[in-house]
Amino acid sequence: MRTYWNELNGFTAHVKILSNFEKDVLEYEVHYVYNKEDSDQFVITAPESLAGISGTIAGKDSGAFTLQYDNTKLDDAMPQRSGLTPADALFGLLCDLRDDAPTQQWTEEVKGQKLLVLRYDSEDEQGAVGKQIWLTADGKQPVCAELYADKVCVLTLQFTSYQST
Repeated sequence: MRTYWNELNGFTAHVKILSNFEKDVLEYEVHYVYNKEDSDQFVITAPESLAGISGTIAGKDSGAFTLQYDNTKLDDAMPQRSGLTPADALFGLLCDLRDDAPTQQWTEEVKGQKLLVLRYDSEDEQGAVGKQIWLTADGKQPVCAELYADKVCVLTLQFTSYQST
């Protein structure tokens, strides 16, 4: 599985993200472009109040992150725990798919479609992080994902379109 994701040159995806931090539940939609040889780009398309804000993540480090609106750089206010925000969740999942062996792997049938499920678990001084991603049976297209902080689901991602490039 890692070989496929390491060799993938790029893709475009439209992702719906449900953010469930503390008591606030927010919905976002993001158009994401992955480019292995350059930087990842995303544009928030919903909600309307945030539409047009874009971001760039360069290299393999989410620390090289810029957020902007209308060519004006914005303060990203990224938390210490990277990979668990709507802005960098997909980037974090890609890093896991490329670089790490899953903690668990199994198949499920959802709405008549056989899916491969990969689970990634890690823990550091800030607590436990769990990520679960559902892929098509061949493992080449993401369908949805859930991200957990200290066993609480904080983000749900649903891929409404996906095209490798």
